[in-house]
Amino acid sequence: MQISRNHRTDKTFFQLNLNVYLSVFFILVSSLLSGCTQPKLDAVNATNSVLPVADSRNLPEVIQSLIQQSDQQYLNKDLSGSLATLERAVRINPRYAEVWSRMAQIYLQQGKVEQAKQHAKRSNSVIKNNAQLKAFNDNIITPNSAEHLN
Repeated sequence: MQISRNHRTDKTFFQLNLNVYLSVFFILVSSLLSGCTQPKLDAVNATNSVLPVADSRNLPEVIQSLIQQSDQQYLNKDLSGSLATLERAVRINPRYAEVWSRMAQIYLQQGKVEQAKQHAKRSNSVIKNNAQLKAFNDNIITPNSAEHLN
């Protein structure tokens, strides 16, 4: 009797672990696949997500950390906090296009179109080699006519 109970417990434990492993596996696969998709480059889409075209891998660690903190604040709908964090990054070094573009995105989200355009232009002035980010900024500076119709 006791042997069958242990056997049943081991089987249940194995099934639980298998379910946990499968869940983690599917989450990882989903996140990897979602990272492979190319986001739309329009200002309307930008206001619903963290900046889709930035590449902060080559930025200093302190700037990367501030960008990550700002992104989290943005996702939590704390636009003022996100903007303040990005302003700290700009004070450290104003030569990072991704920071300026994120600020433009936040100003656009807040409805401050002129400030958004100014920050997108500033981002473009310091872009080194990121055509997608430039296109993203250009769409903030001069939205395409289809957006004006909506």
